[in-house]
Amino acid sequence: MKPESPPPAGDAGAARDQGGPRSESEPEATAQTASQDSPSASGGAGPQAIPLGALPTADVLVWNMSLLAGKAWEGMGLVPNPVTNKVEKNLDEARLAIDAFAAIFDVLRLRIEEQTRREMETVLTNLRINFVEKSSG
Repeated sequence: MKPESPPPAGDAGAARDQGGPRSESEPEATAQTASQDSPSASGGAGPQAIPLGALPTADVLVWNMSLLAGKAWEGMGLVPNPVTNKVEKNLDEARLAIDAFAAIFDVLRLRIEEQTRREMETVLTNLRINFVEKSSG
């Protein structure tokens, strides 16, 4: 079986397209745009983010899972490090990210919608398959 190609690091839209966790609380989805009537809208202030503390805990955990999946892809050497823009394989880091993803998923499994649960299961399966292939090769 050929490894799944991961989404580019930092690309939340591509992560969702790869079956990654998706939630209405992802950073892009949580930004609120200023109304057209407000002075800040005409001043170019841009979207206003919702404070992290205002989000439900389950949404914060789902968002963190997407970050962990990205770190796992990076650790397996399937996407470049966003800071150095170099592909650097670190399987210990990938294993930690996958294990943390799985632990959070176990906690959330019964508290999230069916569609989100299936997407997370797909991501976890893809991470594990790719890890085994990268570890043995």
